[in-house]
Amino acid sequence: MVRGFPPAYNAGKGVVFMPNALYAIVYGLLIFFVLLGVVSGVYILAMLILRPKARGRFVVVIPPQSSPADVASLLCAARLRLGLMGDLARSEVIALDSGMPAQARAECEALCRELDHTALVRPEELMEKLL
Repeated sequence: MVRGFPPAYNAGKGVVFMPNALYAIVYGLLIFFVLLGVVSGVYILAMLILRPKARGRFVVVIPPQSSPADVASLLCAARLRLGLMGDLARSEVIALDSGMPAQARAECEALCRELDHTALVRPEELMEKLL
């Protein structure tokens, strides 16, 4: 019998010994997933505590010289911020058209139709949208 190992490993009946490196990998993965769960729990708790109680609106002012790619990235970034704050269901992204080109406006309108809780308004329509 070899010293230092349990008898099952020395019986020679097909039991495979797991090396210490494999134990380290398994324990490392276990610790990683436990820490990931703790961090996720803290994030969810912080978002519940820090979320405003009232329905909010996120206004994105689109510059006049914007290209269609800039418009799409601004709207998607605003929606992502609301999603990360956990407030997407109670909030709305309002894109304010401050004289953007026709092609950029058409891209923005198409994107607003595709994304929910997103609207494109002109400056004269902004006050009635906010109220």
